[in-house]
Amino acid sequence: MKLLIPIFVNVALVLLLHLAEKHTAFGRLPALARQALIGVAFGAVAILATHTGIPFHGVVINVRDASPMCAGLIFGGPAGIVSGVIGGVYRYFFGVGDYTRLACSISCVLSGVLSAILRKYMFDNRKPTWGYGICVACFIEDIHMLMIFFLHLYAPTEAFQITKTITLPMVLGTALTLGLSLIAITLLQKEPVFRIRKKTNIAQTFQRWLLICIILAYVLTSLLTFRLQTGINNSQVQDNITQALSDVHQDILDVSDRHLLDITEKVKEDYEKDGAKLDSKGLLQLADKHGVVGINVFGKDGVITKSSIPSFVGFQMNSGKQSAAFLKLFDGTTTSYVQAYQPLTIDPTISRKYAAVLLSDGSALQVGYSYDQFKKDIDSIIFSSTKNRHIGQNGFILIADKDWNLVATGTEYDGKNLSTVGIYIDADKTKQNTVYEATVNKQPYLYAYQFSEGYCIIGAIPKSEAAYVRNASLYITILFEILIFAILFLMLYFLIKKVVINNLHKINHSLARITDGDLDVTVDVRSSTEFSSLSDDINTTVSTLKRYIAEAASRIDQELEYARQIQCSALPSTFPAYPEETRFDIYATMDTAKEVGGDFYDFYLLDENRIAFLIADVSGKGIPASLFMMTAKTTIKAMAERGLSANDILTEANTMLCQGNDAGMFVTACIGVLDLQSGYLQFANAGHNPPLVRHKDGSFDYLKLKPGFVLAGMEGMRYRLEERTLYPGDRILLYTDGVTEATDIDNRMYGEERLRTFANDHKDCSAKEMLEGIRKDVLDFTGSAPQFDDITMLFFDYYGDTAMHEQIFPAKVESLTDLQAFYDKQLEDAGCPMKAQLAIDIALEEVFVNIAKYAYADGHGRVTAGFAYDPETGTATFRLRDNGKPFDPLQREDPDVTLSAEERGIGGLGIYITKKTMDTVTYRYEHGQNVLTMTKTLS
Repeated sequence: MKLLIPIFVNVALVLLLHLAEKHTAFGRLPALARQALIGVAFGAVAILATHTGIPFHGVVINVRDASPMCAGLIFGGPAGIVSGVIGGVYRYFFGVGDYTRLACSISCVLSGVLSAILRKYMFDNRKPTWGYGICVACFIEDIHMLMIFFLHLYAPTEAFQITKTITLPMVLGTALTLGLSLIAITLLQKEPVFRIRKKTNIAQTFQRWLLICIILAYVLTSLLTFRLQTGINNSQVQDNITQALSDVHQDILDVSDRHLLDITEKVKEDYEKDGAKLDSKGLLQLADKHGVVGINVFGKDGVITKSSIPSFVGFQMNSGKQSAAFLKLFDGTTTSYVQAYQPLTIDPTISRKYAAVLLSDGSALQVGYSYDQFKKDIDSIIFSSTKNRHIGQNGFILIADKDWNLVATGTEYDGKNLSTVGIYIDADKTKQNTVYEATVNKQPYLYAYQFSEGYCIIGAIPKSEAAYVRNASLYITILFEILIFAILFLMLYFLIKKVVINNLHKINHSLARITDGDLDVTVDVRSSTEFSSLSDDINTTVSTLKRYIAEAASRIDQELEYARQIQCSALPSTFPAYPEETRFDIYATMDTAKEVGGDFYDFYLLDENRIAFLIADVSGKGIPASLFMMTAKTTIKAMAERGLSANDILTEANTMLCQGNDAGMFVTACIGVLDLQSGYLQFANAGHNPPLVRHKDGSFDYLKLKPGFVLAGMEGMRYRLEERTLYPGDRILLYTDGVTEATDIDNRMYGEERLRTFANDHKDCSAKEMLEGIRKDVLDFTGSAPQFDDITMLFFDYYGDTAMHEQIFPAKVESLTDLQAFYDKQLEDAGCPMKAQLAIDIALEEVFVNIAKYAYADGHGRVTAGFAYDPETGTATFRLRDNGKPFDPLQREDPDVTLSAEERGIGGLGIYITKKTMDTVTYRYEHGQNVLTMTKTLS
C-alpha cells in the first residue's frame, strides 16, 4: 500500500503543473526558471518515494526513478536532470539501505539524464505517448537492476536473490507511474488515449514497427536463451552427479581391492608352509580360516590344479574373459591382480570378487569373495563415502545393496528399501550415469545411479538448487537483452531518422523551392540507392525545363577534368626534381578547392649555379583562374630565363599580364632567385603572403618583405628587390593564403601564428614531411568545414656548396701573409696558373687590408675567408665575411684611370683593381655581417 502513495502523488503533480503552465502566471516565467522549479518539485516527490517503499532484506522497493522520468519526458530535459540529481543525492546521503545506496543514487540521476536525452532527440521535445513512456520506464529500471547486481558480484547469490525479488515490483511500479501520468495528461488535453490515425508521419510509423520488431526479437532471443541455458545446465548437473558417483565408486573399489589383496597375501603365507600336502578339503579349511569363499591354484598353462571347490579342478582359465584375465600374472608385468565383483566364466550364475598372487613354485594362488563376504568387508567404506560426500549444498549420496535396500546411510533409512526415499530404479529400463527426476520429501530432485562391486550408488540434488546457476544466468541475460535491444532500438531509430527522415525533409525543402520557381535547385540526397533514385527522378523532371543548361553543364564537367589534367601536368610533380643536385632540395604540393584552381608553383634552374622558385595565387577559381594561371606561369618563366633580377621579372611580367586583361583578373606572386654557390638570394613580392625562413640552428620566422602590388592589377608598377644571403642549412617555406585563411565551422582562421608554430615544432622534418604535416594540421583544424580555397606550398632547403673551405684570420694587416698562403694553397690544388694567382693575390690583398683598417673601430676583429672550386666550369669562388661596421665598397664610383694620380684623387683604386681582376664581385650585408663574394674562372 505504501508503494501506491508516490505513484498517485506523481500523477497529481503532473496534472497540477500542467494546469499551472496553461492557466496561471507560472506558465509565463522564463523557461529556465520554470524548468528549475518543476525539477525541484519532482525532486521532492523522489525524496518522498525514498521513504515510502517496501523494506526487503535491507533494501527498499520504491518508485523513486519515476519522478525524474515524469519531469524529463513530460515537462523538459532540464527539469528531469534537476529532479534526478536531487533524488539521487538525497538517496545517497539520507536514504535507507546501504546495500543499494550507490546503484540507486546513480540510477536516479541517470533516469533524469536519459529522459532529457530521449525527449530531445527521440521525441523531438514533445511528450511521448503512454506506451513509449512505459517502455522508457522499463528500460531505465532494467539498467537500475543490472547496476545493483554488478555492484555486488562479490556475493552473487545474495545479489541475485535480492535483484530477482525487487525487479518485478519496481519495474511495474515505475512503469505504472509513468503510464498513468501520461494517460492523465492525455485525457486532460482531450486527446485520445488510443490513437488510430489514418495518416501518421513516417517517424511515428518507423517507431511503431521498429518497436514491434524489437519486442519480437527480444521474445525469440529470450526463448532460445532459455533453451540453451537449460541444456547447458542439465549437462553440468549430470557431470556433477556422475562425477560424485564415480568418486564413491572408486573409493569403494580401492578399499575392496586393497583388503582382498591383503587377505590373499595371508592365505599365500599359510599355503607356502604346507601347500603341497593340501587337497580340496585342506584348501576349504584354509578358506574358512580366512573368511573367503574359495581358493584356487593354477599354473602357467591356465589349468586349475587345486581348488577348495572340487568341481573347479581341471578348469581351463583361458576359456573365458573373466578367468583369462588372471593369466597376465605369468607375462612378467605384475605379481598380483585384483578383479572387480562379477559373474564367473565357469558358472555365470555365480558372482565373485577374486584376487591372485604368484607362488614361489611359479604357479598362482587365487582367493575369492562371495557377495556376503564382500558386503561385510566394505560396509565401513560405504558409510564413510555417504557421510563425507554430498552433491551441491543440499544434495546427497545413497548406496543400496543388490535387493535395493539402503546401507550405511547413518539415518532412519538404513535397511529400508530405496523406494521409501521416493526413488525407483528399474535397471532394465534406465541407464547408469543418466539423470532422472524423482520426488524426495515432497520436493523435486534430480538423480543418477551407478553399480559398483554389487552395490548401487545413487546421487541426488534438489532440482531448484541444480537450476540456480541457470536461473541466475538466464535472469541476468534477459536483463542484458532488454538493455541491448533497447539500445539497438534507439540506435536504429536515430539512424533511420538521420538517413531517411532528415533526407525526406531535405527533399521536401528542395521541392518547395522548386515549386516557388527556383529551377536552379538540385535535389542531391545520396545517402542510399533509393534516395539517389528519388533525387534523380526529381532532377530529371526539373531538367525538362533546363535541358540545354544541363547539357552545357555536362560538357563543362568534362572540360574541367581535362583542364585539371592539363593544369597538373604543367606543374613540376616529380620529386626529387634534381636528384643529382646536392646543393639544395625542393618539394611542393597543391590541393585545389575545385576541379581546377588558380594557385600554382614553379621552379627551374637558370644555369648551373642559379635557380628560380616561386609561388602564386590567381584571383577567382575554376577555369578562368586556371587559364590565367597558365598565362602567368609561362610569362614569369620567360622573364626569369632572360636573366632578369627578381624584381625585374615581376615588373616585366606585370606589363605583359596587364595587356588584354579585360576580365580584370590579377595574381599575387612571390619569387626567389638564388645563386647556389654564393648563397646570394633575390626576393620580390607582388602582394603575396610573406615566406617563412629558418636559418640553420634557428627558428622559423616571417621574412619581412614589402608586399608590392598584385600582378596584372595596374600597368607601370615596379617591384622592390629584396636581397639576402642564405647559408647552408637555411630553409624557406612559400605558401598561399589557402593555408593561413583556412577556416573551421566557427569561421575561425588557421592563421600565420599557427603556421609558424607548426613549422617550428617540426623544423627538422624533411620537406615532404613538413608539407604533408601542414596539410594534415590544416584539415584537422578545419574539420568538417569545406575547403574554400586552393592550398599550395613550396619548401626549399639550401645545403650550400659543400666544397667551400673556410678559415678564420685576425682582422689585422699582419695576417695578410697567412690569408694569402691559405688561398695560394687552394689555388695550387685547383691548378691555377701562376700569373692568375698573382693577380688574385693582389685583389685579395686590397680587400683584406681595407677590412683590417676600416671594419673594426677597436682594431680587434676576425675575417672568415672561404674558397670553393667547381672543376666542371673551372670557376673559383672567394668569400670574405666580417662582423665590422657596414660598408659597401662597390658603391664608390670607379676612378678615371686616364687621369694622373694627382688629378684622380685618393681612394677607389683598390676595389677597382679587384673588380677588374675578378669575373664577378658582389656585396651583401646580412645578419650583422659584411659579405663580399668574388668569382674567377681559372681555366
